[in-house]
Amino acid sequence: MVRPFGKTTFTVDVRKSIVRGHEPGAHPKILETQFDCSSSQIYRILKNNRDDDGVVHRQSPGRPRTTSRDMDRNILRACREDPRRTSTDIHVSVTSPNDPGPSRRTIRRRLQVAGLHG
Repeated sequence: MVRPFGKTTFTVDVRKSIVRGHEPGAHPKILETQFDCSSSQIYRILKNNRDDDGVVHRQSPGRPRTTSRDMDRNILRACREDPRRTSTDIHVSVTSPNDPGPSRRTIRRRLQVAGLHG
């Protein structure tokens, strides 16, 4: 069986089951065949578990998003109400005067991700 190229991410439940499987003394090679992944991934999960005293979901690195899910929903709603609105008009309607909102380019990106091009 050929594995896909690239880093495979595991859910917290799978990582917990790998750690629980290793506690009774199962060799990482057995866990490798059981979970269909490489031994380096098994060793990395076990090492992170030893360092953190538990399996945790670490947040991926990178710049945090400027818009929340609610803001994205409001952007889409404003666009669907009037499809001819520009990103500047949507920016004015979505943001409040006290809170700086996303840029016009960010609004265009959110619309593009939603499949609304224009």
